[in-house]
Order: sequence, then C-alpha cells, then structure tokens
Amino acid sequence: MSKIMDDFIVEEIAPLSVIEKYKNDIPTKVVEIWEGHGFGSINNGYLRVVNPDYFQEIIKDTYNRHELATPLFTTAMGDILVWEDDYLLSLNYRKHDVNVVAKNFKFFFTDIFDAYYLENALDWSPYPDAIKKYEIPAFDECFGYVPLLALGGAEKVENLKRVKFKEHIYMITELMGKIK
Repeated sequence: MSKIMDDFIVEEIAPLSVIEKYKNDIPTKVVEIWEGHGFGSINNGYLRVVNPDYFQEIIKDTYNRHELATPLFTTAMGDILVWEDDYLLSLNYRKHDVNVVAKNFKFFFTDIFDAYYLENALDWSPYPDAIKKYEIPAFDECFGYVPLLALGGAEKVENLKRVKFKEHIYMITELMGKIK
C-alpha cells in the first residue's frame, strides 16, 4: 500500500466520528488510509478518497440502490465508487452504467496502478491527455463532456471541461434519470 501514499495529496483529515461511523462496514484498508492520511487524491489526482457523508445525499438522489451503498471514492472523470455487499462498484454517470471494479478489495490498491485495470475497470481514458491540456481538476471538480455524451457529445479530449463534480452529476441525472 506504500505506492498509494507516494502521490497521496491530503485534502482533509478524516474526522474520528466518520471513521467510527463506517469502520465496521467498509474495507479495513480504506479505514487505514482514513486514519493515517485522511481524505485526498491518488494516482495523479484521478482517484479521490472521500468522506462518505459528503456524498450520501447525491447517492440517494442519483442511484436506485443508494440504501445499500457507501461512497468511498470519486474519480476525476465524474464517477462515484461505492462499497455495496462486499463489492466496489463504479457508478459511471457519463455512460449511465454500474460496473463491479473489485470484489472483497484484496487487490484494488495494487490494481489502480495497472494500465489495463485503469482503462477497463475504472474507464479512465482520456484522463491522462485531459490533464496535459487542462491540468488536474480540483477536489470538488471533475472533467465533464460538453455536450454531454447523452446529448450526442463525442468522447474526445477537446469536449472535456473542468466542471463542479456534484452539479455535473445532478445535471446528467436530470437528463437520464437515476442509475439502476
């Protein structure tokens, strides 16, 4: 897990109340990151370790199975990764899809540095090219397609803009409905 901490950028210290609230329901490795480092970003800003309390409302408003899900991560491409029934799921709002990205969490923190895993499980393209052109989005931002993919926008770097994370998710949900 040390490679994760090599580029971890702390955004906020994790409050003890949050750690206590979730520690029995989420993977131990996540709790260890919260305790040792707090909330922040890894993998060149792509994956954000987040406070679940900040994302409970948006999950409730945008995901049909919200009562089973605990948000643990977001991505700089506008996804929320939730822990649900011993699976880590990616809520990919831009494509209106849910994908399993990890079972039981054993290899997740190793896999997130593997190019094949990043592309196929976390759908990270075109992030590397986008940060060259636009820089890494702030912790409360993500890249969003303009126009949205649902409105016929193309998946090209030229169509990406830095947008506010939550507002972007709500806009997609207003157009496409909740993720099922």
